[in-house]
Amino acid sequence: MNSLSFGNPDLTWQHYGIQQSPILFNGAKTHYKAVIRNNEIVSIVSEAYKLLPNEEAVKLANEAAAMAGLVPFHEFSGEWFVRMDRHVILDRDGRRVHALYAIDKSFDVGGEKMHLGVGVHNSIDGSTGFGCGIFTFRHACANMVWAGMRGYEQAFDERKTIEYIYKRHTKGLETFMGGLKTAILTVMDKANIILETYQQLAETEVTREFLNKLRRSRLPNKVLPNYIVKPEESTVNPADLTQWQVYNDITAAIWHNAKSGLKTKDFQFKTLHAIILPSIS
Repeated sequence: MNSLSFGNPDLTWQHYGIQQSPILFNGAKTHYKAVIRNNEIVSIVSEAYKLLPNEEAVKLANEAAAMAGLVPFHEFSGEWFVRMDRHVILDRDGRRVHALYAIDKSFDVGGEKMHLGVGVHNSIDGSTGFGCGIFTFRHACANMVWAGMRGYEQAFDERKTIEYIYKRHTKGLETFMGGLKTAILTVMDKANIILETYQQLAETEVTREFLNKLRRSRLPNKVLPNYIVKPEESTVNPADLTQWQVYNDITAAIWHNAKSGLKTKDFQFKTLHAIILPSIS
């Protein structure tokens, strides 16, 4: 009769109640292991899976946020719909964690009040990789769990992720973890300059050179406004717009293109940022 058993456990993270045990089939090693927390199996993952405990991710995020001058999200002093009572949120089963932070001031961009936050996300079961992303928002609310995740957008307050790093729990994570706080801090520092860049865009007129850069870019016509692709058919004169308005039109088209996946959206945002936001791309 076939049997499954565990090999010698990896107790690196036992102080968090977590161990990783190789799975044996009829006593022979397989390419899988079990992530076990408090004597319960959390997940069966590939032997290549590199575990980053949620506690470690949050500890590094807290340190980086303090260094970057961000506050834990529940301490944000601006307008709230429904206030959070903590900035670290665990999913119901405790396998995924979301830690949120904010720049505790508003920015006026083209007459609009905007805020910036940073979300740090991780899991111990392989359901999501490690991620850290900057998100914009108009008002704060308790429903911010996914903010800062790759591909995240919330329509009611125009909340969306505009910059992120993402790393799967596979080969290279250990090296990445060695500079994890630096990586988080780099993203958080970008949050401090993005809205300043937005403000500059809101004060910068659209030029022919600017439009030609967009036309010659690798952005498809379907995400470019008609006043760029077919100006002769448009009632909008781009000379009456700011670069901020053009940026908003293009980002909206990228986000709302239902036929493109996250990989495509990521490429298009990076292409756009290289043209319009070179200081943060």
